[in-house]
Amino acid sequence: MKTAGAQLGAQNTPAEGPFFEVLTAEELAQRWRVPPSWVRDQSRSRCSDPIPHARLGRYVRFSWGSPELTQWWVRRQSNRWQIT
Repeated sequence: MKTAGAQLGAQNTPAEGPFFEVLTAEELAQRWRVPPSWVRDQSRSRCSDPIPHARLGRYVRFSWGSPELTQWWVRRQSNRWQIT
């Protein structure tokens, strides 16, 4: 018979796959030091290169550390800041 701790551990086994920290527009804006309104504007579909995000009904979330967000950030970097 398994102990309570062993049973609990079996229920909390980590799922496989890439998981990233999920942020709100306000949290992403805080990390990038920009206004939350700018993040929301840049994630709209009418933007030419919107910030990668997931819509959950009326809520918008961003995957911090995801390859898509990182690639978007690199694309938006000025050429003078890129390391050669």
